[in-house]
Amino acid sequence: MFILSDMLGIPQDIVSDISSSNQNGIFMIHLSLKVKPHACPSCGHFTSHIKEYKIKHIKHSLLNRQQCLIHYKDSISNLTILNVLNELKESNATFASVARHNFISSTKVQEIFDLYVHIPRKSLPDVVCIDEVYALKDNHSKYVCLLLDFNSHELIDMLPERKKFSLFKYFDKISVEERSHVRFFIMDMYCVYRDVIHSRFPMAHIAVDSFHVIMNINKALDNVRIRIMKGVRKDIVEYYLLKNFKWLLLKKEVRENKHKFNRRLNRYINYPQLLDLILKISPELNEAYLIKDRYLIFNSYSDFHNADKDFNDVLCLIKKSKIPEMISIYKMLNNWAEEILNSFIVINGRRLSNGIMESRNSIVKLIKKTGNGYVNFARFRNRCMYCMNKDSCPDLSGNAIPIKMKGHKRGPYKKQQIKLLCFVLFGI
Repeated sequence: MFILSDMLGIPQDIVSDISSSNQNGIFMIHLSLKVKPHACPSCGHFTSHIKEYKIKHIKHSLLNRQQCLIHYKDSISNLTILNVLNELKESNATFASVARHNFISSTKVQEIFDLYVHIPRKSLPDVVCIDEVYALKDNHSKYVCLLLDFNSHELIDMLPERKKFSLFKYFDKISVEERSHVRFFIMDMYCVYRDVIHSRFPMAHIAVDSFHVIMNINKALDNVRIRIMKGVRKDIVEYYLLKNFKWLLLKKEVRENKHKFNRRLNRYINYPQLLDLILKISPELNEAYLIKDRYLIFNSYSDFHNADKDFNDVLCLIKKSKIPEMISIYKMLNNWAEEILNSFIVINGRRLSNGIMESRNSIVKLIKKTGNGYVNFARFRNRCMYCMNKDSCPDLSGNAIPIKMKGHKRGPYKKQQIKLLCFVLFGI
């Protein structure tokens, strides 16, 4: 009796009787508490007389390898609630898997999570990363917007969409004093973000993540390759090289490797030699590759003090080019020049970058994938905030209001009309 009482966390002085049994592989605990005086809800008079006891079954996770039931007057134990909340802290856990571990339904796990987990927005730090990720099953907006602390790597908040009106509405709810503390915003080249930040954060500077700039340059180089490849016959060596070794053009550095025999070329050759053959196919391709290589050198070796001069040198090189794809790159770099130069600023020993945001995006995608998608954004947001922030804790007071989606009232069930329709159509 005393061992079971201690394991269940129930004080022994209030237990009248406790016993256990094993029925059909289920560990059963029968629990009775001592009679306590209760106040009458009508007159307030205290009495020990109880008209009727209703026995309920608690699905308890006291035993991990065997289903455990407690005969009591409640629905679920506090220990099971704690176990559910602890397991849901892991991003790869699902409501269904947690339900199986604790011998309850997945719907009950969702109810527990919605009742106890309500993660508030964090205060805006001095450096904020902003990005979007494709994550929702929603026709209104398929992208969610993430706000991340650059220094602590914690998720500040998650927004249901990245539209300009919604972002204006969200940031307007934050005080001007709090917004004025933000010094830098790190983002990709999404014009909506820049417009919103300039309007609502006039004291903040914008830095464009260098990865997205290089990605656009690589895309332009690849478009040059595709255009040239479409202009040659498919049965010649040039087409073979452009088709099968495009990764050599996009690679940051092509290192010399062991010579391998190539059947199509009928010779031993290594990767640098293959690259030379590709660049000799077209002067335009060679020029575009040199522009890409020149920007990579600038991005890797410049710092904030000389970035302005080096960046202008790169712009002058691209401006001389007559390649259509490179002309578009020149316009893009010229349009985002200030934001690109701000990315060379170093904060706490780290260059401003959205690299940490990419890892957080993968966690959001994992939570979405393991849950087979979410249609309830409030639940999805709380789950991501709960998993990604170590200091996020559930509210165990139980006073919170569960999250429920706004739905439509179910219409009347016209049973007789359905029977008549079935009889007319199918004769049943």
